Amino acid sequence: MFGKKEKSDFDDGTRVLMCNIKNGSAHHKSAKRLTQIARRLSNRANYLLRKDLFTGRSPNQSKVDKLLKTGALNATDHALYGRLPAAVSQRTIQIVGDNWSSFAKAKSDWKKHPEKYLAAPRLPKYVKHAKTVYIPCSSFFIKNDTLIFAKSLNLEPLKLAKDTFSDQKYNPKAASKVVNEIRLVPTGSGFRLEIIYDKHRLNDFSSSFTHNVLLDKSSFISLDLGVSRFASLVSNKAGFRPILINGGELKRINQWYNKRCGALRALGKYDHLSAVADKRNRKVKDKLHKISRYIVNICLTNDIGTVIVGKNTLWKQKINIGKRNNQNFTNLPHALFIDILTYKMREIGINVIVQDESYTSKASFLDNDALPVFEKTQVEPKKKHIFSGKRYKRGLYRASCGRVIHADLNGAGNIARKAGYDGANLVSGGAVNAPILMGL
Repeated sequence: MFGKKEKSDFDDGTRVLMCNIKNGSAHHKSAKRLTQIARRLSNRANYLLRKDLFTGRSPNQSKVDKLLKTGALNATDHALYGRLPAAVSQRTIQIVGDNWSSFAKAKSDWKKHPEKYLAAPRLPKYVKHAKTVYIPCSSFFIKNDTLIFAKSLNLEPLKLAKDTFSDQKYNPKAASKVVNEIRLVPTGSGFRLEIIYDKHRLNDFSSSFTHNVLLDKSSFISLDLGVSRFASLVSNKAGFRPILINGGELKRINQWYNKRCGALRALGKYDHLSAVADKRNRKVKDKLHKISRYIVNICLTNDIGTVIVGKNTLWKQKINIGKRNNQNFTNLPHALFIDILTYKMREIGINVIVQDESYTSKASFLDNDALPVFEKTQVEPKKKHIFSGKRYKRGLYRASCGRVIHADLNGAGNIARKAGYDGANLVSGGAVNAPILMGL
């Protein structure tokens, strides 16, 4: 008997190469046309699937695809379906069908376990402006570092950087396929072309050392995520000096975004908000990639094979830490950072542990305080826990012995203890009193 295949320590290698299409670009007019056709086709499929649900029938994506393809209900359906390559139209309808399947499963599970959800699952909505276009490998090919699309898409060939991908034919076999799909995503200020490819099948991947690095799993880095200090790093590695990664640049990006959106709303220019949001998102994501790459390089340099990250479930829901602090904290995409860090770590075989961090900031690491788990119950009153030390000043924590250490590093050390890494000598030689502040 074959057992269930275990999940590998290494990732699956799926990556996305992005390219922005601005107004005035050679691809902008065609991208606008394609996303509008996809919107109309998606809304038509959504209407038929909703109709099935409200008339007591089970939504059937295959049936809807056949009805639109043949024009059995309306002659304009066949014309709309034919304005895109058959594979693109089919993929568009498949996405709508997947949304309805997810809704049905979530609705059924919500009826049994409503406590797992913030609210009841909602019906898939109609698309108002533009719809993402999914272009499968049967509608493009790559030759001489140029991405060439099917003629019916009316998209200009896209020149790629030299040796980015090897040549790929239309609809290649799975063994030789590198680029799996291309997406045209509307961003408000333009479009974003996303190339989804398998990194493991690139020409230069076999010569890269990062996919089979064997690092010391007993050595770890523990991360405490915050605002002014976006990430605080401590480790049990001998000679490792604690590091604080400055979050000031991320705060400045979000403050600019909030101020700009407020000015646009005051002027009634609501159509500009999506363009400002897209610019802000690109800036933030760039910073997150730089920070995560810096942490990966630390692990490779110091032979560290385990990374522990603190995160609380629903920690940004109904938060009440003041108007300004609420805005600063909730605007930082910590969950996205954890996802980015995780896939980069798994690429080189580093274990990533996402650990509940409740009470890690209040408990004293130096005094080895017990670390309880926060349990929110409606029947019992909130339990009050007493700890040895306290956070007496901004950024500083005083233990029972009177020793003062950085509060975020105290939290990072407790996160490691809570993950089961007891006895780690994170505070040694007084280094925790003078951590390294990094601005990336």
